Amino acid sequence: MSHTPKSIEAQALQLIREADINRAPVDVNSVAKLLGARVHIEQLEDDISGVLIVKGNEKHVLVNKKHAANRRRFTIGHELGHLVLHATSDRMIVDTNQIRVFQRVGQATSAIYNQAGSETTPEEEREANLFSAALLMPEPMLKAAAISHDLSDETEIASLAKEFGVSEQAMFIRLQQLRIIESVFSTSPRQATLV
Repeated sequence: MSHTPKSIEAQALQLIREADINRAPVDVNSVAKLLGARVHIEQLEDDISGVLIVKGNEKHVLVNKKHAANRRRFTIGHELGHLVLHATSDRMIVDTNQIRVFQRVGQATSAIYNQAGSETTPEEEREANLFSAALLMPEPMLKAAAISHDLSDETEIASLAKEFGVSEQAMFIRLQQLRIIESVFSTSPRQATLV
């Protein structure tokens, strides 16, 4: 089932409210707990950021401990996005014990989703990324925080990213998605202009 960006934003914001989170950085572990999921920081292969495993009522998010803290946070949000948006799909069952494993193998190219071991589609990956961005950088919080920053200055975007516990790239993309800034070339914060 396909989800609209608006419905994904609404679901992420609802979880933030239910977890009683009202400031950045969003506590992704509290959101995971609210969803009944346990987060495990584990030694994973270099090309695996995270995995969501659902078995009956058990839900586990495995995150690569070798990755930077901001990336781990985004990965947790991404896997929670799969849990919220995609976990009811029976096609995710990969063995007779009804275990559903959400894992993208390799780099994020369309061809990779056709390889053995890949259990998600490019659309589902985009939806999970949008969910993670909406969860970690909720529109109301981000718009309120952006007012106190000069977003034409790259160091101010970096400061805002640090405040929200995300990478500068993730922050820049989110600011563009929400039309808080507009990029002339869509390549770097240096080329951003205020909308």
